[in-house]
Amino acid sequence: MPALLLLSGPAAGLRYEVLAEATIGRSPSCEIPLPEDDQVSRRHARFAVVDGKVRLSDLGSRNGTAVNGERISGEVVLHAGDRVQVGKTTVLVEPPGAASLVGSAPGEASHRPIEEVLPHVGAEAALYSAGTALLGATSEAMVLRHAAEQALHALHADAAAALLGSIKGLLTAAVVGAPSVEVPRDMALIALERSEQGRSDQALCSPLVASGGQPFGLLYVERSEPPFTEAEGQLAAMLGRLAGEAYVAVRSRAGGAPPRVDMAGNSRPFRKLVEQARRAAASAAPVVLSGEPGSGKSLCASYIHSRSPRALGPLVRVDCRDAAASLEEVLFGRSSGSGQPPLTSALLVADGGTLVLLHVEALPRAMAERLARLLARKTAPARQGGEEPVDFRLIVTAGTPLSALVAKGEVEASLIRQLAGLELQVPPLRERRADVPTLFELFSTRGARATRKGPPVLTPEARRLLVDYDWPHNVRELGLLAERLSLVHAGSQLHALNLPPEIQEGSAAPSSLTLQERVTRLERDAIAEALRTAGGKKIVAARMLGISRPTLDKKIEDYGLTVSRRRA
Repeated sequence: MPALLLLSGPAAGLRYEVLAEATIGRSPSCEIPLPEDDQVSRRHARFAVVDGKVRLSDLGSRNGTAVNGERISGEVVLHAGDRVQVGKTTVLVEPPGAASLVGSAPGEASHRPIEEVLPHVGAEAALYSAGTALLGATSEAMVLRHAAEQALHALHADAAAALLGSIKGLLTAAVVGAPSVEVPRDMALIALERSEQGRSDQALCSPLVASGGQPFGLLYVERSEPPFTEAEGQLAAMLGRLAGEAYVAVRSRAGGAPPRVDMAGNSRPFRKLVEQARRAAASAAPVVLSGEPGSGKSLCASYIHSRSPRALGPLVRVDCRDAAASLEEVLFGRSSGSGQPPLTSALLVADGGTLVLLHVEALPRAMAERLARLLARKTAPARQGGEEPVDFRLIVTAGTPLSALVAKGEVEASLIRQLAGLELQVPPLRERRADVPTLFELFSTRGARATRKGPPVLTPEARRLLVDYDWPHNVRELGLLAERLSLVHAGSQLHALNLPPEIQEGSAAPSSLTLQERVTRLERDAIAEALRTAGGKKIVAARMLGISRPTLDKKIEDYGLTVSRRRA
């Protein structure tokens, strides 16, 4: 079917199919209306399909019609690729596609529901079921679990297992039908080292292998009776090959090994947080990360995942502040519709890894109740309907501690029960001021890479102002500022006058400071002045301040001061 694509003009991007005849012009009655093109007549030109060819004729327009730059006077035949100019609008005659819709089917045609066409019994049904299950797997762990489940049902086995590893040591990945299985060593050796199927009357052992590679695991099934047949052996071999291909495909989509996640800082509050995060990584319990916006809760969640036994699994983030309609689709999935492919639930995608719910207090109550039920059952919405078991680690972030959320009733009570586990408080940047210079250097180094120069170097006064500032938007604000300044002042010194006015003026006037804050500021300024007077010699500065050298070192670390030695 001929088609016209509008390349330029007010209606650029629109596409029209010409069935028999189509008029183009400013009039709303035209099949191709161009109401906003003031250089087009009301009924400018006509396209007509005659004997499969597109013919164009001008309808006495004021500015005329051109084909490939030449103005036409009568009717012309258009070919694929021709460009028609009407006013400001350029129309491309599209070449016919490789496939198109035509009239009725040739000969006698019939129709049947797709469910009746698909196989329901026998080897074809088993392969169809396994294929759909493996293609729908979103993680390596899910591939192995589906492989074992499909083998168990297709072969009417007592137990089935998908295992990874070599003859030196197998890693149990999925076992169904029994708490555990014992694989005969000689059968495993044949499957793993010779890429052959090991068989007996009561057991089948097929290699997990992809095209052009060596076996990386095995699919094992066993049953007491009746003995496995030749056809069942073929089916087990095909299931092992399908599972091997699916496993490699899922791994390739994951993009290889996950990047290493590090958190920078050396202040006492930060070191305490890192130690808590390491302990949380070793646990399987849910984790609640609370803290002010921009303090680094999402990074801390990534840090916990990257150092957990699930580090090779997926890390899935869901922002609970998204619009309710899109959030529900992302969290629970969506079935396919006309021209719309299905969307896999985030709970299913996170199988074998970690699911991070950002701003959990913003999760609508109805969704929170449904999520709590799924978490309690350890299941996720399946793409084909119903639910299927999943195994993932749950981490949530919130602006306030869990106890405050419970008191305010901002989170559904049933979900609160599922979140019971570990809770980490991420400190705001003003409580870890000693980390400000380190973080500024880290962010500015990243920003300066685009200029191919070194990061800016802070003067002592600029460093003091950065440490004194309260950073109401926390680490996020510091990162944005450092990256911006690194582009403007790359490779040069960064003076106090180069900082934004709010940082130069200080984040709090002296009258608004508490007594403890005033004492802290006076102590920090006194230590900085003593270090400058002593030329950076700590022992001299300590003597001037009347404190010991270890005490001075501790206060320098707490206040994030930099000691510069003055040359004689």
